Amino acid sequence: MDFYISWSHSDAIFCDYFDECCMLISAVPDNKYGIKKFKKKPKKLIIDSGALFYSKNPGKYKLRDILEIQKFIIDSAPPDIPIKLVHLDEPLLNKNTLSEKFSSVEKTLFNAYEYVNLLDKSKLPENVSLMGVIQGFDIPSTKYCIYELKKMGFKNFGLGSMLVRNPEEQVRYMKSVAEIIGPEHLHIFGVTGIQQMKEMAKLKILSFDSSRPTMVAAFHQIFYSNPFRTYVISQSNVKRKKLVISKPLYCQCPVCMKEPTDILNISHRDYMKLRSIHNYYHLGKTIDEIKISEGVL
Repeated sequence: MDFYISWSHSDAIFCDYFDECCMLISAVPDNKYGIKKFKKKPKKLIIDSGALFYSKNPGKYKLRDILEIQKFIIDSAPPDIPIKLVHLDEPLLNKNTLSEKFSSVEKTLFNAYEYVNLLDKSKLPENVSLMGVIQGFDIPSTKYCIYELKKMGFKNFGLGSMLVRNPEEQVRYMKSVAEIIGPEHLHIFGVTGIQQMKEMAKLKILSFDSSRPTMVAAFHQIFYSNPFRTYVISQSNVKRKKLVISKPLYCQCPVCMKEPTDILNISHRDYMKLRSIHNYYHLGKTIDEIKISEGVL
């Protein structure tokens, strides 16, 4: 079960610190040149379409424009790492009526069909494969989306719109989809909960992604592992019922081995990036512990 850290142009470059780092990069304009700045390259790469970004800017970009950004990112990546290319989907976020939800599924399938046709006209490198995005507002619509994507030739799949579901629904959808396509072909988009990760390990899901180390760091919080827990930095104004920390604990992450107090500094974005690297390290350790307990490492 591979963990992909979701990366944006303003985030820490995690693969520069961790050799086994897998990354998901969304093909939005600001990320186009990002991989050229990396000192090291990720172990594996998913080039997402940036669907959430484009859904907030309807009509401004065509599918062909997004594909060109994805191709540019591919050209910047080394030819010897596995890359999965994700077509543009239509997220279910803010879709309230049945008509709106069904329209999202149909739009996702139309985009997938157009995407495959565009790629048939260009030769992709051998290390690049396609990933179809599964959208569905209930189990029947989800199954419909899967079968239509299979007809188009997709063999790798990503389950989308998980953020609109509560944790129990997320687990139920994972299980249902894994039964249909096989967990070894399934990626889960944007899952952050520890319990969901445990369920994915039990199911032997292929991979998932999360931006949690960065998002938590931005809100002045830090992770520690064994056991996994989250602390709020005492100098911050975060008003949450969590453990509070004023001094760093012992840690062997790349940041703390150099200057442990940096993770508690809330004065500048550069420190937020260092905090996210620390968080990535401890989330990664926790994921490894989960995989070992489920016999998938």
